[in-house]
Amino acid sequence: MADLSEQFIDQIYEASFAPEKWPELLADLSQAVDGKGGCLFTLTRRAAAHVGSEAIAADLEEFMRDGWVTINTRTTRAEALAHPGFLTDLDLYSVSELATEPIYRDFLHPRDLGWAAGTLIPLPTGDLLAFSVERSTARGPFERAHVEALDRLRPHIVRAAVVCTRIGLDKAQAGAGALEALGLPAAVLGANGQMVACNRLMEGLIPSTIRDGTGRIQIVDRKADSLLAGALSALAFGARQGIAQSFPVADGTGRPTGVVHLLPVRGAVHDLFSQIHSILVVTPLAAPVAPPPGILQATFDLTPSEARIASALAAGRSIDTISREFGVARETVRSHLRSIFAKSGVSKQSALVRLLLSVTLPSAADAGD
Repeated sequence: MADLSEQFIDQIYEASFAPEKWPELLADLSQAVDGKGGCLFTLTRRAAAHVGSEAIAADLEEFMRDGWVTINTRTTRAEALAHPGFLTDLDLYSVSELATEPIYRDFLHPRDLGWAAGTLIPLPTGDLLAFSVERSTARGPFERAHVEALDRLRPHIVRAAVVCTRIGLDKAQAGAGALEALGLPAAVLGANGQMVACNRLMEGLIPSTIRDGTGRIQIVDRKADSLLAGALSALAFGARQGIAQSFPVADGTGRPTGVVHLLPVRGAVHDLFSQIHSILVVTPLAAPVAPPPGILQATFDLTPSEARIASALAAGRSIDTISREFGVARETVRSHLRSIFAKSGVSKQSALVRLLLSVTLPSAADAGD
């Protein structure tokens, strides 16, 4: 048959930079080989991301949601063969096996599916990408000519997948870098909790607070690490409710040193390749530092005198101390304080101090010390 590369090469590389194009590409490629639809899904130890053409998108969603992907012997047999090309069902099973294999008998055949030509592509993240074109049961298995045409197209699919992965990883690094600018140590995690990327502030917490090994990221504090393990496990299976996603981290003496936040990332199609599932952020706990008068003046529209007094209050000075140090009458300080109350929207000095101390995040330099 005609070389599919000539027909689809531009479309494949367009999808590598515009991943929303994959469903259309899968549909067009499937039609070219007399298929019903096409799908892509990534395989990890406990989770998978996926995208499919419109004709089989609902079936693919059900396949993932109901756990069929975890008992899919198609992929396990294909992985065992390690064949660098497309394989059909008849390459993986005997005819008698196809009649009794649960994935065919209970899922594929009842949905008018059951014949496929697929290939596995290793990704730089360590995951496997499964690329499959599906046919209806009645149409019959893929002919050798169709498989050979798909094999000629495979190098372009591999390169497109690598490009998508690289874009996803770069995006992860950029996200971690953005949090670094706010003074927050951050790591981007994959589906199994493995570190995909991190910023320099997070690197500074390794290995004293955070451990990064071949498996999932770990916290040195055992209690916090146990909570992290539970949260990662729940997120891997799609749970969002009833799990702790923020928890304190203590040092060896039991003194709290920070708070870990696990933030789930809902999947753009880039995550099909990069497998970015969550972001781990550590908020360091440090002695409160009074923000400078200039920050308070801009934030609450204070006068310069009011800002100086507000900063002094945040630093823990009393009204009498401020009066003495600034060389102004006690009643003048109180008058400025009433104006600060009005502009900040609070009415008690203790509430004002808490508000003032919350104005600024630690700088990147402070967090890295």
